[in-house]
Amino acid sequence: MFRLLGFLIGSAISIAVILLVTGLPEFHSQSSEIDQKRFDEAVEKLMARKVDAERMGQLAHTVAVDTDAVEQQSDFEVPQDHAGPDSDRVGLQQEEQSTQVPADQAVAAESEVPVSVESPQWYSFWNPFRSQVAATGFVSRLEEVTGLDYRVVKVKSGVYEVAFPYFDDDERRTKLAVISDATGLELPDS
Repeated sequence: MFRLLGFLIGSAISIAVILLVTGLPEFHSQSSEIDQKRFDEAVEKLMARKVDAERMGQLAHTVAVDTDAVEQQSDFEVPQDHAGPDSDRVGLQQEEQSTQVPADQAVAAESEVPVSVESPQWYSFWNPFRSQVAATGFVSRLEEVTGLDYRVVKVKSGVYEVAFPYFDDDERRTKLAVISDATGLELPDS
């Protein structure tokens, strides 16, 4: 019982000393104008964020609708105006080929289905990095030394791998050998 009484008296004395040294805290501001001004500023910020969120929602909806429309189009052709700088050269090559090839063969060539270009596979050849900055630095240095194309691939948070594109196994081995020769790193399969 005396311990509890001593604890309560000691706590009360400690609180009293703290209040004497620091003074009594003010829980309410002295001016209602300051409170109203702070409240108005907070409301304005919230309204601005709400407007921004609505704009982003409308933009996301517009992008989704445009993406769906593009996916639904079966024959997507680039207009000649916006075809790019290489379109003139491609057009000239096609005209030269059509003048050199007999008409029978030209009709047969146009009726063939174009061969689809396959996309490259990506080979991760180094231990994963813990930060994207470290992986990007490694990639930039490798690009300077070897002249090959590399990508940083985020596997999950805190795991970033460095990979290069290849189409077949021979190309993969060749690129590994180039990296190994240029950097002196011992890579498997090189």
